[in-house]
Parts: sequence; structure tokens; C-alpha cells
Amino acid sequence: MPRLDLSGFEELAAAFDKISNVPEDVQMKALTEMEEVAAAEIRKSGEAYGVRDPESPVHVLDSIKVNKPKKTDSGGYADVTFSGSRTRSGKQVRQAEIAFINEYGKKNQQARPFVGEAMNKNAEAIAKAGAEVILDWTENNF
Repeated sequence: MPRLDLSGFEELAAAFDKISNVPEDVQMKALTEMEEVAAAEIRKSGEAYGVRDPESPVHVLDSIKVNKPKKTDSGGYADVTFSGSRTRSGKQVRQAEIAFINEYGKKNQQARPFVGEAMNKNAEAIAKAGAEVILDWTENNF
């Protein structure tokens, strides 16, 4: 007859208890740290793809904005956005639109998926930044 042995359950349950007691300000700090890492990696990826427009003094990579984390019923979230706009061919264009076109391409412009690639390649580093904040809090409070 098959047998299932479960060891370490007490330690796992204790870890979940610690995590469930993390205060909101620590959670928000963890999200902010993750967001900062994500923004830096998006900038690096954009530079590698050559997203900067040499004809403009206002660049989409300079418009990357780290926003204040938001609290939700299920925890919270933080987002990195492209803020502002610039004039292209005589009309105002939002930086977010320029980033979108760079990310997905358009007719006669190949996609340069700098955001998606940055997030996928650096998911572990982004998560680690938040985990370090939470681990530091749990080590100092339990």
C-alpha cells in the first residue's frame, strides 16, 4: 500500500502564520521595492532594444513612473506606467501610446517587446526584492 509521509508541516504552518500577520505598511513597502526593480529592468531592456527616439529630447524611457502601491481586498498591487506626452509630427502623443507601439509594433515597425521581456527575464529578481522586505520584517518580529 502506498504511504505518504508529511514532514515539516509545522514549520510551513508557522511560516504562513507569520506571512498572514505582515502589516499593511510592510506589504506596501514590498510592493514598492518590487516596482522599483521592475522599472529599472524595463529601462535597461528598452535601452537594449534601442527604444530611445534620437530625434526627440523627450524619451519614452524617461517617462517611466513608479506609482504608489494600492491596497485591495486581496492584498494590493503596484504598477509601472509611462507618464506624460510629447509632440510627434505636430500632434500630442501620450508616452504610453509610444511604449505600446514599441512593445507590439505596427505596420512597417517591428515589435520591440522591452516591457514583456524585462518582466519575464527578471521575474525572480522582482519577486526577491519584495520577499526580502517581508523576510526582514518576519525575522525582526518573530
